[in-house]
Amino acid sequence: MAQEVKNDIKKALQVNTIPLIAIMTAVTTVLTMLVKIPTPIRGYLNLSDTMIYFSAYAFGPWVGGIIGGLSPALSHLISGYPQWAIFTFVIDGLQAVIAGLIIREFKPFNIIAGSLVAGVWKVFGYFIAGGILSGFGPALGEILGNSFQMVVGLIVGLALFSAVRKAYPPLARM
Repeated sequence: MAQEVKNDIKKALQVNTIPLIAIMTAVTTVLTMLVKIPTPIRGYLNLSDTMIYFSAYAFGPWVGGIIGGLSPALSHLISGYPQWAIFTFVIDGLQAVIAGLIIREFKPFNIIAGSLVAGVWKVFGYFIAGGILSGFGPALGEILGNSFQMVVGLIVGLALFSAVRKAYPPLARM
């Protein structure tokens, strides 16, 4: 298992994936900044989950994790929410890694299970981060909004992946 993970990382981080990571990071950062719904604990809801899930589905756990961690963290830095950047990098990056690791084969159960486990991780991670930054009372109030963001991101990300995969069949997984 450890050797398989090591080979997956090595395969994912080849020179030809660097432009892909750069382009997807830029697109995801812009999409994250495009829609911002402010929340009471000095954060905001956005569409980052759409591209985090898409990246995990399309490019696997490691490339998806890099894109998923960098993009929303960069958007926080650019948008004036630097206190969230490191939390976001870890939480969203791991969200993509978790989804990508669980979804080894594109079967309905794997997609649902992997996406939901990754989404629950994200909601829990932001609850902890919000608790650290603003207190656990206000962070508790964010669970519903973060859950909604995760579900919308999952549905739209899966639909986007399905459409791109249908138009470009080689896009199964890097």
